[in-house]
Amino acid sequence: PERPPDRRFVAMAHPDAGLLAADPYADGAVPPRVEVKNRPLRNVAALGVFGLFVIVNVGLGISTLTNVATPVTLAEEFNSCVATAGSDQHTLDIDKVKQGTSEFINELNDFIDQFSIPAVSGNPGIFAGLSIAAVALAGTWVYLMYRATSAMVWGTLILNVVLTAAVAVYMAVSEFGTMESAAVWAVLAVVQAAALFYLRANINMTAGILKLAMTALRDFPSLMLASILINVLVMACYVMQVAFIVAAVGNVTPIPVLGADIYDNDVPFATNDDISFTAKYCVFGRSKAAQATMVVAIISLLWISATLEAVRMAIASAVFGTFYYFAPDDPSKPNNIVCLATTWAFTRQLGTHTLSGLVLAAVEALRRAARVRGGGLAGAILRCLLLIVLRCIRTLTRFLVVMTGLTGLGFWESAKRTMTIMREAFIDGYITSRLANRVLWLSGFVFSVVFGVIAWVSVDSQSLANQWPLAFVMIACIISPIVGIAMALLFSTILNGDLFNSPIDGLIAGLLFGSIAHALMRFMEQLILDLVDAAFMCFAIDTTNGIISPRGEVVHRFMGATFGDQLTDSAKAQPTVAAGAKGPTPDVMPPPVAGAAAVSTHKYNA
Repeated sequence: PERPPDRRFVAMAHPDAGLLAADPYADGAVPPRVEVKNRPLRNVAALGVFGLFVIVNVGLGISTLTNVATPVTLAEEFNSCVATAGSDQHTLDIDKVKQGTSEFINELNDFIDQFSIPAVSGNPGIFAGLSIAAVALAGTWVYLMYRATSAMVWGTLILNVVLTAAVAVYMAVSEFGTMESAAVWAVLAVVQAAALFYLRANINMTAGILKLAMTALRDFPSLMLASILINVLVMACYVMQVAFIVAAVGNVTPIPVLGADIYDNDVPFATNDDISFTAKYCVFGRSKAAQATMVVAIISLLWISATLEAVRMAIASAVFGTFYYFAPDDPSKPNNIVCLATTWAFTRQLGTHTLSGLVLAAVEALRRAARVRGGGLAGAILRCLLLIVLRCIRTLTRFLVVMTGLTGLGFWESAKRTMTIMREAFIDGYITSRLANRVLWLSGFVFSVVFGVIAWVSVDSQSLANQWPLAFVMIACIISPIVGIAMALLFSTILNGDLFNSPIDGLIAGLLFGSIAHALMRFMEQLILDLVDAAFMCFAIDTTNGIISPRGEVVHRFMGATFGDQLTDSAKAQPTVAAGAKGPTPDVMPPPVAGAAAVSTHKYNA
């Protein structure tokens, strides 16, 4: 029998149907499509505030950098202050200050020149080979994620349980552990195993969505270039803001202060320990401009980096939406979508992303503050609750960014539609995002540690058997790639390739190349997680609208679920869906075919 018309699209029969159909997002609708043509400039006021803030940040930073005094100038100003204030303080010997400054610069240059890894730098073939192998390892990891997605997901999560159980056993048999700590780890392992069983449907959904994300990355490899651009901008932001902060810290000047206003008798170069409350003393202080520079630089660091994160997510979302909704050979499919999405993100939608970045930056600042310990058990519980709430807000904001990338809508319009979709899908979205994050991080970390051991053996195969306890140091440092690379250089310089009369070139090589491999993994992890969130949002839009997009069938296949199982309650209440559920075929979009748009036969594209 003929299906009754959907009440949301009765307007198509209206005399002004063409005018009404011009806005596919009317009445809060979220159609399964990527907006290509209608992307006006959004959130102009937010963009203006952001631009003004960046101008103030750069202006204060440059001013502070140019006003940093040299040690000799600072010593001369201090002597002048002492002479003017008549304080009971020693003056500085300018010649000794000059000599000390010169010696410090020479020692610093010598320290920098010593950065080397003898066994590796002496064998450029090994260095080149290990560098190429690190890139190949990252490529192998991506390939396995694409070709054996389900095995990688389940294998990594089971490995997580096995590692937790291994820690419990170690705590029980080792002299460094206790039975109480072993019991805690054992209970944690049991809870993780039970969670795997209970969340098996979500794990299968995660595998399906990861498969979609990896397929999209295969079809649009240039997306990695856009991600590299964003990461370069983030690194440049960090370098600039750290330079501003260091300049603000070092931008001091001697000022006369009454003894009564000096705390802890902290008077530099005082001639005696007795401080007169009525006398003036010269102390080093920062100007209000330097203090403002420090505060603005910290806020800018968080805000700009978070905005760039939102930009990266929006680009990935628009690209994935094109992959999800368009047939490969569809003539209406936008060309050069990566370039288009990058242009949109840095121009018309930048104001929207600054608002999203502001929310992400605030969440990050609160998250770091919540990690400060204190307050006993009650404080720990409150911190845990706050961290959970902040993580939920961050997840919602990421989905909001995906919505802006798909639709081109402003911040508040995207927020309303995101809440509409996530009202019934947020729990699955949160679990999927967290599972994908855990799978990608742990699998990449394990690959990096194994590669670090291979690099160790390649450089010095004899030392691993004698120095195997140092492998735990290598593993701990590889967790953070930046820390691992810095520690490798530091160990090589300070220890000069020798520790307790035993060469550690192998350890340093393992630490360096393991950290490099993990850095490559983390880069790919960020991009894949952006695609995962975009994939879940597209899938959630399908279930809300009561359809299955062609690419969405992959998720259903991994889940082993039927169409009706994944519909939201609101979608099941729709007349078309309710009627279609009784028939032999649900409201499913046809598979992509050459020369036809994947969404061309759907009601949203009538």
